[in-house]
Amino acid sequence: MDNTLTKAALIDVATALNNNEKIEAGLVDPFLDHTFEELSSFSRFMLKVAAAISLFFASVLVIFPEVGEKLIEWLPGFFLLPERLSKALDYVWGLVGKPVGQQHLMYHVPNIIVYAFGVVGIRQVWKRVHKNNWKDLVASAQEKLARAIEDGTGLFRFAPGFSLLFVGEGDHIARSLVADDPTIGLTISSRQQPYTKLWARFAAGEGDEGFVRALGQVNAEDAGEYVLFPVRDEHLFLPGPLDFDIAPHRVDVAVRRIREFEKERAWKAKRIIIVGDKEQRSNFITEGETGRIATDIDEVSLRTIADKYENMTILDPTETTIQAIVAIAAGRRILFRSSDRGVEKYGREFYRRLSLLGYSPTSEEALTIGYDISDLETEHQLLSQAYPAYLPVILSRDIFDGLVKSGLWDDSYIFIPRLVKQELQRLVGQQ
Repeated sequence: MDNTLTKAALIDVATALNNNEKIEAGLVDPFLDHTFEELSSFSRFMLKVAAAISLFFASVLVIFPEVGEKLIEWLPGFFLLPERLSKALDYVWGLVGKPVGQQHLMYHVPNIIVYAFGVVGIRQVWKRVHKNNWKDLVASAQEKLARAIEDGTGLFRFAPGFSLLFVGEGDHIARSLVADDPTIGLTISSRQQPYTKLWARFAAGEGDEGFVRALGQVNAEDAGEYVLFPVRDEHLFLPGPLDFDIAPHRVDVAVRRIREFEKERAWKAKRIIIVGDKEQRSNFITEGETGRIATDIDEVSLRTIADKYENMTILDPTETTIQAIVAIAAGRRILFRSSDRGVEKYGREFYRRLSLLGYSPTSEEALTIGYDISDLETEHQLLSQAYPAYLPVILSRDIFDGLVKSGLWDDSYIFIPRLVKQELQRLVGQQ
C-alpha cells in the first residue's frame, strides 16, 4: 500500500506541527518517511545550462588558447585578481576540485559558474523568489516531530475508541498488540519503546502532573479504554507472589489516578483492562501492643481493585491459559509434568488454580500438561515424544517458532503470549 503523502497533505501536517496542534496518528510514519529529491527538474536544467556555459569557457581557455589569450588582452585590467584573492579562490576550488593556479579572473569563471551558480546559487535564488518554500516548511516540521517523538512529547490524534496502553519494560504482549495495529493507541511509558513512535513519556514518580501531561498529548476523551500491564513476560503463567512488574497496591494508585482524572473532567468512567494475576497481593499489617489487628483493607489484589472501581476487567493470563487447557482436555483427567524443580515450584499451584474453575474430569483418559522452570525442559519432553497426550505450555518465542516450523497443530501446544494477546484483542474490540 502506497502511503506517500501529497504536497497538500504534507503542508497540512507541517502547518499543524508548527502550530503545536495534534496530528493524525496514521500520518506520522508517512510524514517522517517522506524525502525530497536533491534537485528539482528545473534545477537540473539550470545545471545543464551552467555546464554548457562552463564548457564554452573551458574550450576557449584550453582547446583554443589563442582565443582565450585574445579575450584576456581585451578585458579591462581589473579582471586581473589581486594575488591574495586568487589564492583564496584557489583554496576554495581545492576543497571541491582542483585549484586553477591562475591570477586572471577568466580562468576562474568555469568554476564559479559550476559551483557557485549551478549548485548553491540556484537554490539560494529560488529561496529568495519563493519565500517560506513549502519543502523547507516540511523539512523543518519533520525535524520538530522527530525531536518530539524522541522526547516523548508528540501530539497525536487517534480514531475514536483507541487504547491508552500503560507499559513497562519489555511488555511483549503490548509490543505484539501494537505490531498488529500500529495506531491501536498511545503507548505510555517511562521511555520510548523500540516498536512505536506513538508514545508519551510518563514515569510513576511524576505524579498527577506527569499523568495529565501525557494524556493531554492526545484526544484522550475519545479513548475507548486504558490498558495496564503489571505482569512480567517471563511469569505470565503461575507467577510467584512477587513475580510482577508493578505491585498490586501501585496498580491501585494508578487506577485511582485515572478515575480522579475522569471525575475532574466530568467524563464517563472508561473501561480499564488490567493484564495481571488476580492472586498476587500486597499485604499491610496493623500492629498493636497485644498483637496484630486485622482490618478489611489489609490485602490489595487485582481482584479487590476490580471490586472497588467500576467498569474494570482483569485479564489473568493464568486463568486464561487454564481455561484453554480445560477446553482442550474436554473432560479428560489433567496431569502435570515437569522437572523435579518445576513440580516443586508449580505443581501445587497449578491444581489449586485448576480447582478455582471447578473442573471435574468425566473420563479416565488423561491429558498431560508440560510446563517448567524454562521452556528448554518442556521442549525436551515434547521432542522425546516419550509421553502420550502431551500438551506443552510455553512462553518462549524461539520455542514457539520451532513448533510452528515443525508443523504441529495449534491445539497440540499453548503459546501463552499469543493466547493472552488474542484475548486482549477481543476485549479491546468490545466497544
